[in-house]
Amino acid sequence: MNAAFASMLSLSVLLGSGFSAVERDTLTDVIRAQNPSKDDKPTAPAWRPDNASDVLVMVQAFYDGTSDLAAKFKQTYWNPTYGEAKKTSGKLKLKKPGKMVWDYGDGQDADYYANGDTLWMVEHDTRQVIKTTVAGNSEVNAALKFLFGGEQLTREFKVRYAKTDKRDRYGDADHYVLELKPKASNKHYKGLVLMVHATTGRVDSFVVYNTDGSSNYFQLQNIKTNVGISDKLFDFKLPSGYVETVE
Repeated sequence: MNAAFASMLSLSVLLGSGFSAVERDTLTDVIRAQNPSKDDKPTAPAWRPDNASDVLVMVQAFYDGTSDLAAKFKQTYWNPTYGEAKKTSGKLKLKKPGKMVWDYGDGQDADYYANGDTLWMVEHDTRQVIKTTVAGNSEVNAALKFLFGGEQLTREFKVRYAKTDKRDRYGDADHYVLELKPKASNKHYKGLVLMVHATTGRVDSFVVYNTDGSSNYFQLQNIKTNVGISDKLFDFKLPSGYVETVE
C-alpha cells in the first residue's frame, strides 16, 4: 500500500494536548502546506451543541441513511521527511457493506478497489495488482469506519471539538471541526479531524495524521448519496498486461 493511502488511514501528529515546540512547528508546516488562508471568514457555525459527541450522532444518522456515495476528491499528502506536499485528485465511490473505489486521475498513483471481502491495489506505473483481503487490512477497515460513519464512530472513538489552530484552518460558518482519537491503540493511526456539515451531519472533508508524521487531507466535492451504484463496479477485472500478486 503506497504511503499516501496508508497515511490517509493512519495518524501521528498533534492530536493530544500539551504539544512540544517541535510538534507545534510540525503542525505549522502541515497547515502552511495545505494553503490555510481564511481571509477573516467565520471559522465555526454561529451555534453548536454543547457536546462534540452530539455532532457524531448527526454523522451517524446521516450515514445510517446512506446506502451508497459518489464524490470527487482532492488530496494533499504532507511528507515531513522531505518537507513537501503532494496534491492529487480523483473519484470516490462507496457502497454498503464495505465496498469502495478510489480512482486517482493522474494515472500514477495506485487505485483501490474493495468489494466487501477482497481488496485490490492497482499500481499503474509498474502494471502490478496486489490482491488481499479487506478483513486482514486494518487501513481499509479504518477508512470505511469514518467514511461511512455509523455506530463505529460513537463506539470506537473519543471525540472533542478541534482546538483553535485546526478550527481556524479547516472550519467555516457551515462546518463543525472535530478531533477523533481511537479508544484502543492503533499502530496505523492515532486520530483524525472531521469537517462535519452543521445541518446535514455529512463529512465533507477530513484529515488523517499518520504514525510516521505525515498527513493526508481529503476534500470531497459534488457529493451524491443513494444514487444506486451497481455492485459490479466493485468487482475488479485485471487489466490486460497487468500481473496480479496475492498477499
